[in-house]
Amino acid sequence: MKINYSMKLISPANTASLGNIDKITDIGVKIDSKGNPIIFGKQIKGILKNTAISFRNALNLGDQKEFIKKFFGEEGEDLIEKTFNKIRFSNLTLSKKNKNIIENRYGIRIDRKLKTTVPNSLFNYEYIKAGTIFNGSIEVNDSIDKNELRFILACLFHLDYIGGLKSRGLGRVEILIEGKSIKKLDEIVNNLRDNLQNKKLNSNISNEELEKYSYTLKLKEPIILKKRSLGNYFYCKDIIQGSTLRGALIRYFLKRGINLETLLKLEVSDALNGEVPLASNFQTKYEVDKNGKVSKDKVIYTEKEFKNIKLERKSLAILNITGNEFSIGMDSRTKSAKENLLFNHEFIEYYDELKGEVLAPKGLLKNKEYTIYLGRLKSKGFGKATISFAPYKKQEKLKLEERIEKLNSQIKDEKNIITFDLNSDLILPFNEIYDIGEQFKMLLPFETEMKFDSKRSFINTDTLQGYNIVNNLRKVDELIICRGSVITYEIPKYKNYLEELKGIEDQGLGLRKYEGFGKVKICSERGED
Repeated sequence: MKINYSMKLISPANTASLGNIDKITDIGVKIDSKGNPIIFGKQIKGILKNTAISFRNALNLGDQKEFIKKFFGEEGEDLIEKTFNKIRFSNLTLSKKNKNIIENRYGIRIDRKLKTTVPNSLFNYEYIKAGTIFNGSIEVNDSIDKNELRFILACLFHLDYIGGLKSRGLGRVEILIEGKSIKKLDEIVNNLRDNLQNKKLNSNISNEELEKYSYTLKLKEPIILKKRSLGNYFYCKDIIQGSTLRGALIRYFLKRGINLETLLKLEVSDALNGEVPLASNFQTKYEVDKNGKVSKDKVIYTEKEFKNIKLERKSLAILNITGNEFSIGMDSRTKSAKENLLFNHEFIEYYDELKGEVLAPKGLLKNKEYTIYLGRLKSKGFGKATISFAPYKKQEKLKLEERIEKLNSQIKDEKNIITFDLNSDLILPFNEIYDIGEQFKMLLPFETEMKFDSKRSFINTDTLQGYNIVNNLRKVDELIICRGSVITYEIPKYKNYLEELKGIEDQGLGLRKYEGFGKVKICSERGED
């Protein structure tokens, strides 16, 4: 059940993006990548949670912990219990394209004992003008009890302040739900329940036959994909992996009554915005001429310089980190931040389409757009995306043998060079890496004379962290060869193994291929400037 609401600023408001924004601004307003003010859903969630606790204490409405756990959640996922009661908060965005709604104001600090200004205490802060309207939504389980829904909406109506500097008169707001005030609360609740539609899927789904689709993914909100953490700082991945999408699709269909055993047959590839950047792609450090920098693939061009200009590796990122979001842990009793609970999450905002492939049980996927949620802080205004599916059509300019012949003609060497270009991370079935050239050969489905070409190989390795949402367990760290790596061999009799090479492209290599890992392309087409 989606509940739309609007927030009108009765007084100016500051969403408190702390720190020196520039030379003259000390406290800024939070903005998105387009420069528009934004209020993240986690702020609304925190305020609503505290309001609910206060009201339940005042009204003596029973077990606090159970209610908060049920609707505001805790660590981990809820796939095991299959309750899906947690409230999901969207970000608040401008209702229309208002211009010049951010202004500046100066303030000073007063010494309460001396009744004088504190030396060097003049500061400057941004604020959003009064009258500005933001729109947002909350999503709750359709099976929510009527009285519980009424209580939650009443708490939302009583959200009266937001942001920082409230003691200076900032942050007063007014809430309207579905365009109505709190006086219409009972009418709102009745209309929402009357308009409920049965979202259970009654598809005729095959547990045996699988179909392949192409998918198109669009990010509707910033997304946080944990790569690793250093203390309380969370680094974000630069790609949406197939395992992340697979988990989101399992959650979506499980919530609608599809059997988990059926959903575990899903196989999903990484979400890409074109060809995967290869680690063998280099460019000149400086512009060569009026045409700019020159790109070279070092599988073909093995020199360290081009016209006496150093060659440096191009970026391998699919998505770029666009911002950081701070979170704090609050003590509900003291209303203050808990010690050592300040978190910094990198996030990504992306407005173009990402594409990939999915293998799914026949009858599961329909010609429609699905709304899914990805990454961390999903209930706090992060990770909302839409995904649509279409029948898969393989598009390839050159066949495998033609690509091999083209590459070798570009190299202009009598050796038969074969490159294994990783289009996704490849999970190794080893406890350690001691000789990647020999270890990769163990994964191949054929044995022949082949010589590792270290000069034309560009390999990055790492460890993969993860979390199993089905079993609610952290996965063991695994060794991987990173996406974009190029592993090159000289294979004199490669023509005897064309079918096996085609099988590698179709089925992949390594572990957890059903999660999109181990995608390999043989001798990718390489164009050079």
